[in-house]
Amino acid sequence: MFIKRRVKLVLILTNKSVRQESFCRKKKSIMGKLKEVRTVKSDQEQQRRRTKSKEEMHMEKMIKEAKQELRKLEEENRTKELLIHMFNVRAETGSFPVLKGLTEKELKGLQDLINMNVNKINQELEELKKDEATAV
Repeated sequence: MFIKRRVKLVLILTNKSVRQESFCRKKKSIMGKLKEVRTVKSDQEQQRRRTKSKEEMHMEKMIKEAKQELRKLEEENRTKELLIHMFNVRAETGSFPVLKGLTEKELKGLQDLINMNVNKINQELEELKKDEATAV
């Protein structure tokens, strides 16, 4: 049925300019497709990196907020513990506690706490004076 024949490979030199044009067109087409594939891959990679960086930024923001909340809660707890301790000692002994065992940071916190309470008391006194002045 089919007869295998050997084909002689001979360079066809006729119409060289047509072959060269065809080759250049095909080469340009292939290079264009290759560039398009690379661009698409690059765009996908950049999109993936952007989403990853957005996720990382979101996580960093959440961590930062959690740390701030933790710091705030620690400060509140320290203040409350100090107040409770002071009032317990005052109730038991009738005098305020000795402050020798406190660190400089704790003493500063105590000073701030006292100043804050004094300011609150002064504000309430001023409001009472204003109320009395308007009532009279």
